[in-house]
Amino acid sequence: MLHPEYITGFCDGEASFSVTLSPRKKLWEVRPSFSVSQNKTSKGVLFQVKDFFGCGYIRPSLKDNTYKYEVRSLKDLTLKIVPHFEKYPLKTEKRKNFEGLRDIVNIMHRSEHLNPKGLKEIFRLMEKINPGSKKIYDRKRLRELMNV
Repeated sequence: MLHPEYITGFCDGEASFSVTLSPRKKLWEVRPSFSVSQNKTSKGVLFQVKDFFGCGYIRPSLKDNTYKYEVRSLKDLTLKIVPHFEKYPLKTEKRKNFEGLRDIVNIMHRSEHLNPKGLKEIFRLMEKINPGSKKIYDRKRLRELMNV
């Protein structure tokens, strides 16, 4: 079993904390994610990380010959991933991405992502996690949907 501080150190270098959005007719689908990628020869450590957290899944990525461990379940993010990184904090700039993800997960846990105010806060936090990303959302569509 891996030590919790090893997990945090490993994730400081290899993990990603992200949130993607998909526009729907009246709502936005918010999908937070914690993931760690490794090349094919090092994929064994991903199984150890998965065992440590007791959740998530591992899948191959055909585009770059890597494997990815990913947790997308709101329940698992809330009960396992967020508490781990609060108890064993990241040391690099990745901490800001984690904090943004944590805040979004908390908004979703309270179901506030279903109202315009909560959704606006999620968009604001996403800009901090992924500044300048064009894949995050369409600002014009957001204004239309939220009457901003």
